Amino acid sequence: MAKKPLRNRLENKVRTSKLPRKTKPVNWRAFGIVLGVVVFAVAMYQSRPEKPSGLAGMRHAPADPGKISLPIPASVPTTHQAGMKLFVENCSQCHGEWAQGTDNGPALVHDYYKPSHHADFSFYKAAQYGVRAHHWSFGDMQPVPSVTRQDMDQIIPFIRWWQRENGITG
Repeated sequence: MAKKPLRNRLENKVRTSKLPRKTKPVNWRAFGIVLGVVVFAVAMYQSRPEKPSGLAGMRHAPADPGKISLPIPASVPTTHQAGMKLFVENCSQCHGEWAQGTDNGPALVHDYYKPSHHADFSFYKAAQYGVRAHHWSFGDMQPVPSVTRQDMDQIIPFIRWWQRENGITG
């Protein structure tokens, strides 16, 4: 039997030898991105502030301004008189005739109730669904079913006008 050329014998030996299979190359870019996201998530989790209990655990300290003293305006613009009447009929029992607060509810002429902190939407929701106590110690505000959306369309502009008159803007 004739010997096969050396080249054929080496190729055959390489093909039949038990060399480890080639594995797919590691995608280092994807690995780096995933590792970075995990490290970032862990860092964010560990740097979160502790959540205290009770009132200190609230996002904001309670306003609880109670009753505040406000000057009574000489007149209310005609565009807000209907809103004022509805406010007095439905809201003044707790918030005071001029939204100055009472022993039953907070003053709405306060920085916590400025438009950038409590948008008009929050007043609509408060009347419709009530509010969990979060800026005051008067207890939860109950829904006011007698107040309609149309009523709130007049009450809110009155409150916003009165806030502006007392320097509450933004």
